Amino acid sequence: MITHTGIQSFSAKSPVVTLGIFDGVHCGHQLLLSEVIKVAGQLGRESAAITFWPHPRFVLSKADDDFRLLNTMEEKTEGIRAAGIDHLIVVPFTPEFAAITGEQFISEFLVDKLQVSCVVVGDDVRFGAGGTGTAQMLQEFSGESGFCVKHLDTHLHNETRISSTFIRACLRAGDLASANRLLGKQYSLSGTVTTGNRIGTSIGFPTANINVSEHFKQIPSDGVYAVYTEVKGKRFAGMLNIGIRPTLQDHDHKTIEVHMIGAEGDFYNENLTVRFVQRIRDEMKFGSLEELRIQLEEDRKTTMNIIKFDNH
Repeated sequence: MITHTGIQSFSAKSPVVTLGIFDGVHCGHQLLLSEVIKVAGQLGRESAAITFWPHPRFVLSKADDDFRLLNTMEEKTEGIRAAGIDHLIVVPFTPEFAAITGEQFISEFLVDKLQVSCVVVGDDVRFGAGGTGTAQMLQEFSGESGFCVKHLDTHLHNETRISSTFIRACLRAGDLASANRLLGKQYSLSGTVTTGNRIGTSIGFPTANINVSEHFKQIPSDGVYAVYTEVKGKRFAGMLNIGIRPTLQDHDHKTIEVHMIGAEGDFYNENLTVRFVQRIRDEMKFGSLEELRIQLEEDRKTTMNIIKFDNH
């Protein structure tokens, strides 16, 4: 896949394109991308996905401090690459770009600059200033502009539309199973290992504290999770805690720390990725470090049983 920042370097002739934010590159997105590839093959054209960065909410709603994303730009790129798309066009989303109307986007970008042969979209697509651009608008322009439009029906899960918004809500609510199922993969976080107070080491469960790389990443709800950990080219099963560590009462801010089962050595300042397999339990407060240690032993057994039957 070739990644283009803006469309100036894009030269593929009459591509088949789709457009969207693609946060999470979830199952609904994957169906859309697969359809783009299918149509491109039928027409003998190259496939392209158009996305926007940063997320429009960060540009248009700067006071919305609680808004989070499922993907960094790098993760989104990898997800679209994995789908098999030929080209990814990343359009810088600026206040100036946000002022472009839906009609202008179609005529100036899709028709004049990209000369698209076909546009594949979900029936809920929105683009242009105020989100006025729709699948219906594309259809109205298609005849006179010489491109075809194919739109896919909304993909539902238990009568709920699969969306990035819904998946974020699942993660916040502790419903990791639904989030992973709708993503079509295990949710992940990446960051740098930082120093901690080494209390875990003193009870036989050394942990790596994770400073998440991007502040806008959606953090799952507080609790204990079975995870895979990837660091220094190796992969370990692990048990990860998100929360304030109430037993230790050493701070009141949220931390993310992972015990990597079977790992040895110093991982401080290393880049690390965790992939969430299953939520084990809520964060709990114990009467002593010994009670905590006993529970962690049970968590480790639970984690290993979960990992044993995981096929990822």
